[in-house]
Amino acid sequence: MELLEKYVSFEWELLFGRSEGSIYKGVAMPEYKNVAILGAGNSGCAHAFKLSELGHKVSLIKTSFAMHDENFSVLQQNGGIWAEDFTCRGKKSFQKLRQITRDIKSGVQDADIIMVMTQSLQHEAVAKVLGKYVDKKTRLLLVIPGNLGSVFFKREIESKNIIVGEGESTPFDARIKEPGVVSILFKNVRNKLGFLPSSLSEAGISLANNLIETYEAPRTNVVESALHNPNLVVHTIGVIMSAARIEHTKGEFWMYREGFTPAIWNLIDVLDKEKNSVIEAYGGTPSSYLDECKYRNSDDLTIDSRSVFESYGKTGGPKGPSAINSRYLLEDVPNGLGLLSSLGAKANIPTPLSDSLILVASYLLNRDLKQEARTLERLGLESKTQQEVIDYVSF
Repeated sequence: MELLEKYVSFEWELLFGRSEGSIYKGVAMPEYKNVAILGAGNSGCAHAFKLSELGHKVSLIKTSFAMHDENFSVLQQNGGIWAEDFTCRGKKSFQKLRQITRDIKSGVQDADIIMVMTQSLQHEAVAKVLGKYVDKKTRLLLVIPGNLGSVFFKREIESKNIIVGEGESTPFDARIKEPGVVSILFKNVRNKLGFLPSSLSEAGISLANNLIETYEAPRTNVVESALHNPNLVVHTIGVIMSAARIEHTKGEFWMYREGFTPAIWNLIDVLDKEKNSVIEAYGGTPSSYLDECKYRNSDDLTIDSRSVFESYGKTGGPKGPSAINSRYLLEDVPNGLGLLSSLGAKANIPTPLSDSLILVASYLLNRDLKQEARTLERLGLESKTQQEVIDYVSF
């Protein structure tokens, strides 16, 4: 470990030079950091609150007018966020933020770490704008959830020597309760990240851990991270197979409590096999949805994985969705299942269930989600062979 720490520290100094502050696993960072969060929805608000609570200077940046505008206006009026924090027994408190803005240039100025927490549907557009303004001071850019969106951001900031991290599940689950107030429902026990370049994974995970302690281990590569996003499995199957009940209950549906019966677990098992075959084909480590759920949510890794999921559904899983026309399908079908299908096609791996779910979801919503899919072509990787894609995500 001592040798690794010296190597990581030396490699970091070559890229960025020395800096003052605390050192974790050999990576120097200020004790309290300037953090810019792009995306002012449920996740952005929750993580802005928690990081501010830890003492960091947080800028919250809204990147669109699509939703949560009233909430954002109240945040600006208040200069910060109220939270009802169930990871702290429902404690209610207020955190002032450094900045609450729609101005990306101003928001990311002097940021040590940038967290992109918009819907992944916005990644390409946000990356093109962000690439103009990322500061030389920035050392880590986290894209959470990623769905391989890290490729868009890496392309736009290629010359700036910034590590780009690809996340899966956010460290905190949350919902905006009312304008200006976020309910923080659950905190993961551990999280993993993939990185571009993967050769700096140890440095990347050190920086991320220094910010949020649940980030404890790197993935093999960003394809592994993208396909271990739990929403690819649970949101898509959970909503497609419960569409009638979601519409019938008109907002009184709890997917994690109601949506997963023995027959539905049969579907999840099949989708897991497709997912893991593709992960393995791109040099990653396969793992089931349930085992990944246990890794994120349970202190005790010896207990049954299904029981962890069921406990989460009863005690931590959020209510909803209230409609099928939501990010559970609009984002996770094209950017999750669509990506899986595209990667599988490149590797000559059939993905019949993924393809069928894309088709059914398209019919349910009366729109062509296959046409909207995040593919290797949209990522600029279509001309590469399978091995060249592996080399790209593993350099």
